[in-house]
Amino acid sequence: MMSNETAVIIPARYNSSRLPGKPLIQIAGKPLIQWVFDRARRISGAAEVLIVTDDLRIAEAARSFHARVMMSPIDIQSGSERVGYAARNMEANIIVNLQGDEPFVPVDALEKAIDLLKDTPQLNISTIACPLRSEDEWRNPSIVKVLVDKDMNAIYFSRATIPSFRYEPFRPLPRLLKHIGAYIFRKDFLLQFLAWEQGSLEKAEKLEQLRILENGYKIGVIESEKSSFGVDTPEDVAYIEKFLKERGSNL
Repeated sequence: MMSNETAVIIPARYNSSRLPGKPLIQIAGKPLIQWVFDRARRISGAAEVLIVTDDLRIAEAARSFHARVMMSPIDIQSGSERVGYAARNMEANIIVNLQGDEPFVPVDALEKAIDLLKDTPQLNISTIACPLRSEDEWRNPSIVKVLVDKDMNAIYFSRATIPSFRYEPFRPLPRLLKHIGAYIFRKDFLLQFLAWEQGSLEKAEKLEQLRILENGYKIGVIESEKSSFGVDTPEDVAYIEKFLKERGSNL
């Protein structure tokens, strides 16, 4: 019988198109990947935290702060495929795919998303999001927007300005959220998902989670009161360092 344990897997690659070497970029004296790893270790009930990379520079940095590391083949194309490669031989039944550019992912929301999956047998994947409060965020294509239904299941994810607000200016809506880069999978479903072909929506938006919606499965969403911000540009790094100087890392 498969274990009901939870494993956290952080996929990390060096050749980011927008910010090469991103996992190793220094933020307040620590590489980005270490910020994410330290955050992951705070998740209650996580039996294992693993960094998976195809780059020896990232692996060496991870081992320097005593992280467990697995090397993956260089031809793996996506973070989810890298997570699936590592998950195949794990005993854990719940796999958290924590993207390696989320240094302040809200741990309490992640724990609720894990519990949602454990408590809802008909659900195979959950994720987290936070309020989208400004028009600048709404218009920013680096920020993925998610619309949810009344039961907090995802309707659609997009980099575009959704909904369109055809007859009025932008305003915050309770079901318009800012997606945070983490997914909680049942292991068997993760491997099934990776075997599917990409759909047209995924190809258009470059968002893997749309493959799940296109195949008719629900994605449960936990809303966090705390915001989060990823690292995609040098400006993001400067913003985070300024934030840390002003308020500290208690997010």
